[in-house]
Amino acid sequence: MTERTLIPKVAIVIGGPTAAGKTEIGERVAEILDGEIISADSRQIYRGLDIGTAKPVDSPVRHHLLDVVSPQERFNAAEFVRRALEVMDYLRARGKVPIIVGGTGLYIRALTVGFFPGDFKSEKIRRQLAERYRRGEDLYAYLKQVDPVAAQKIDPRNYVRIERALEVYLVSGKPISYWWRHATKPPSDWKFVKFFITMEREKLYERIARRTEKMLESGWIDEVRRLLEQGVPPDSPGLTSIGYRQIVRYLQGEIDHDTMKAEIIRETKNYAKRQITWFKKEPGCVLIDITGMSAEEAARQIVDCYRRALSE
Repeated sequence: MTERTLIPKVAIVIGGPTAAGKTEIGERVAEILDGEIISADSRQIYRGLDIGTAKPVDSPVRHHLLDVVSPQERFNAAEFVRRALEVMDYLRARGKVPIIVGGTGLYIRALTVGFFPGDFKSEKIRRQLAERYRRGEDLYAYLKQVDPVAAQKIDPRNYVRIERALEVYLVSGKPISYWWRHATKPPSDWKFVKFFITMEREKLYERIARRTEKMLESGWIDEVRRLLEQGVPPDSPGLTSIGYRQIVRYLQGEIDHDTMKAEIIRETKNYAKRQITWFKKEPGCVLIDITGMSAEEAARQIVDCYRRALSE
């Protein structure tokens, strides 16, 4: 296939809060445009985390960047961008439209706008931070002191991102938010048509509660129990995400079932709020309110907008 016959280097991005129905809409778009989906979900990259991450089952289209690493491994935005661009070029060579779908705003921002390459690293400082954390020090409070801008964008329970922000600060002498502003660069010459899927807040919260119930009924607790029995440490990156950490605490006898479920629902709602705030600020996003709209209708809107973008 020659360069002249390749499809344009324009990809679709579908972002938004958890449980909003992004995957179903993305699959409809893929069917219409003969595309394939690239997951931009920081939890679906982990092998064995299936039920609690809502990985697609029996999908009509192919999904990429699922089950990439073990729950014990770290995975960051730079690695996501590297792998996503490889898949995008592969899809383009096959005449397939890349459709990036997910709620991890940092991954999408890094892919579409650029990212801080992250050259400031120190294993010694990481060990020191880990030791401070084990001793019970509130590293998030420390981050708020040295870099309030970064702290605002980071989940207080996301130790990996807190540690990384502090590592950059301690190694470079400048907060990571400084480097976000001054060292960000576009990672490729791909163009993106970006969509922000949203809906009425109460409807979204109802969906979150129903989905949590369904996941628990479908064997989510057994999924976590198997991972622990296989030797996955309870404090591994995969098991510290929302839902998984509550189930670990339940299995360890720290909380009862009702408390576990209530915490999962509450933290998922809070996460959805942060996602909504993030995507509202995402440059160039077309907002689609899908309240009362079918996945097919939302997909048609996205396809029409994408086709207009190609003709401009």
